Amino acid sequence: MREQPCANGVARHFVPEGFQTYAAPELAAAPPWAAGVCFNPACGRDFAPSRSWQIYCCAGCERQGVAELRRWGHRMALPLLVWRMGKYAPGGSAAGDLTRAARRYVAHAQSAWLAERLQRGDAA
Repeated sequence: MREQPCANGVARHFVPEGFQTYAAPELAAAPPWAAGVCFNPACGRDFAPSRSWQIYCCAGCERQGVAELRRWGHRMALPLLVWRMGKYAPGGSAAGDLTRAARRYVAHAQSAWLAERLQRGDAA
């Protein structure tokens, strides 16, 4: 006979939801994009969104946006993980030095990413 699940069990979340779900109220209050303006900096075209959450004007711009997130996300994934793993590493230790290097790298990569987006926007 199968065991019945516990009615008072704790809900399990194996994967965190996407950022746009997680921070929906904050994004609604201060969106990093303008409604009806394509979030692809190389495009920036005005459009009439068919959904309230639409940030790209077309599927092509959305594909470019996903590719951009993937490209930069892959660069930052390992240092983000290392930073989190060493969060409580003692100062002056090799693990602490690695954690600080990961944090510096993430800050550097974020600045480079923003500079690239601004440059693509200026070129458009």
